[in-house]
Amino acid sequence: MSTIRVLFTFAVVVLLFFASCFQPTLAAPPPIQRQMEIVNATIEGGGPATIDPAACYDTGSGELIMNIYGTLVFFDGEHLDKYLPQLADNWAVENITGTTSPDGLPWYFRYTFHIRPNVHFWNGDALTPEDVEYCFERGMVLEPGDNPQWMFYEPLLNTWGTLGLNTTTLDGNGTEQARVGAIINHSVESNGTHVWFNLAYPGAYAPFMQILSQPWSSIYSKAWTLSLGRSTNWDGDWADWYSHWENMRYPAVPPFDDPAPVAMGTGPFVLEELNNSLAQWSLLRNPDYWRGWPLDWPAFGSSKPAGYIERYVVTWAYDWNTRKTMFLNGDIDICAVPTQYKNSIIGQPGIRCIYPLPSLSVSALLYSFNINATSPYGPILPAGTLSESGVPSDFFGNTTYGAYIRKAFSNCIDFDLYIQARFLGEAVQPTTTILSSLPYYNASIPKYTYDLAKATDYFQMWPGLWETGFTLKLVCNIGIGRATVLQMIAATVNSLNPKFHCSVLQLNWADYVAASSNRQLPTFILGWLADYPHPHNFAHPYYHSNGNYPARQGYSNPTMDALIDQGIAAADDPARASIYSQIQQLVISDCPSVALDTLIGGHFEQTWVCGSYYNPAYAGVYAGNLWKWYYTPHAQLNTVTNAMANLLPYDVNYDGKTNMVDIGTAAASFGAVYGPPIGTRWIYRCDFNNDRKTDMKDIGGVAKNFGKTSAVWNPSG
Repeated sequence: MSTIRVLFTFAVVVLLFFASCFQPTLAAPPPIQRQMEIVNATIEGGGPATIDPAACYDTGSGELIMNIYGTLVFFDGEHLDKYLPQLADNWAVENITGTTSPDGLPWYFRYTFHIRPNVHFWNGDALTPEDVEYCFERGMVLEPGDNPQWMFYEPLLNTWGTLGLNTTTLDGNGTEQARVGAIINHSVESNGTHVWFNLAYPGAYAPFMQILSQPWSSIYSKAWTLSLGRSTNWDGDWADWYSHWENMRYPAVPPFDDPAPVAMGTGPFVLEELNNSLAQWSLLRNPDYWRGWPLDWPAFGSSKPAGYIERYVVTWAYDWNTRKTMFLNGDIDICAVPTQYKNSIIGQPGIRCIYPLPSLSVSALLYSFNINATSPYGPILPAGTLSESGVPSDFFGNTTYGAYIRKAFSNCIDFDLYIQARFLGEAVQPTTTILSSLPYYNASIPKYTYDLAKATDYFQMWPGLWETGFTLKLVCNIGIGRATVLQMIAATVNSLNPKFHCSVLQLNWADYVAASSNRQLPTFILGWLADYPHPHNFAHPYYHSNGNYPARQGYSNPTMDALIDQGIAAADDPARASIYSQIQQLVISDCPSVALDTLIGGHFEQTWVCGSYYNPAYAGVYAGNLWKWYYTPHAQLNTVTNAMANLLPYDVNYDGKTNMVDIGTAAASFGAVYGPPIGTRWIYRCDFNNDRKTDMKDIGGVAKNFGKTSAVWNPSG
């Protein structure tokens, strides 16, 4: 037996002794309201944009869709890169480099999924591999609106969309349409038992499993879809798809929304109503759900859901004051609480705050490498020209001195003050846009800091600039607080040298986007919300020359491009980790932009809600794991004195007893942390004090209630 195990066992014995001397503060819990229903009140206007998975590209739609449909695989609890089988019960990844499609497209990898038998849609129809193939091909054919289909075109066809497969428009060109249709058709194939995806991307494409776990990969019934008879929908027939191409491509309203919202899934809940007039949607428990009830996943150690609900409601009808009143009265079970009002809710009786929670969003200050000389936000001078009246077009992009100027401005940001002023401290400064919650994050890479000595040195690197000075407009869009950091930068830069003249200008959103697209802005701030939780989804848009933002900046670094291309194509974790570490290091040394903030999240719920866990990749709440119950006495811990604790039952496996099984489960997770990266032994249910690690404080919580028994979940109340 190891020394560590002996010491650990001794510590548990000591805790059990002290548990007999000290008992937790108890408070009578309020009676559970609406035991079989959970009401989630989100922000005003937070409703879904669509109910069609092919068009789902917002969190409001994603939460609805992920609760009524199923995907081939799903994220394993809080893990971003581990997966549980869902509609596919097993899968394999095969290197097929050297093969080609019947259309001559090179193939590199094949993902094959065995479709789970005996799964049925709500109408009783059996799920088939043909349904799965149809769903993915339908999305790529329709490309509806602002849609997620590029996430399938990139790995499957090594392009951005349908028109990326040819050099001319498809409209009216039957031969070309037939060719493109065949390419799409061969990218996803099926037989009686399996579905497989043939990847034309030159690499393993690590995020593919993450993409398949998201709402836009939901599976619906082909037969039901065709029975709707909606003219904008694809009928699944490749033989004549080109004959009605112009009528169905880019539909203004996705077919499942037009003329009224409809759905047909295999998920844990059935759509009861989507009512935009009432600003709510509601779901009913699917009693025939193939997993059975309570659900058998995800299991945290020996713990898995012990109950369920009959109805789940999401409403976006109420302003904050109304939400707050309803929440404190128990009329709302889960509530969206704005940052500025968080402290008015934390510590209220009966309210649990799960905090802090990482997000997958980031904002950055981007530098323009070749400012348009005709910019109205100047004066913009010829490249290399120094004058106190303006800046040269290559002020930030000069091949010799531009990096010094970019770093100088980055060292003029007081990140702590900015985050406190704008977010009341509810954000953190990322090192780069590859966030700490993502795989392959390197915590050893230093961030930019507020350092005026460094900033001064950098400004003096450009011969003559310190003596000549400059005038510069820092531009952002109006209304969401981005001016805060620019005003701080302007004041700081101006304080360094009386010949430095920075000012801040705010534009409306339309003008701001147009100006950044035309490279008229010397600097600009833009954010990114993850499409999938992988560093490629942040590295490419911020740092690749073909990415969303470098194209606006005029930034291009062949070394950076090569690393990003290698990172997404790498075949194994060690290689990817090394590559993404190099990308993060190059971002700091090259400084094409500087990451400003990523928000800290919090989840607020009634203490009678059980089963909550957090995955930042989720579009919202996954309700299949939730139920309402008190596991006394530990669930009665005073929420005022334990305001930031989860107060989840110390009865880890919900069997009505706090015993060595619960201590053993917590012990199995001892020393694990949420991350990054998430520890392999991380069990969220064992982090009782919500400090995102499992330590002796958590073991002590179980020990304090050792030997206690209580009633177990009973749907009758």
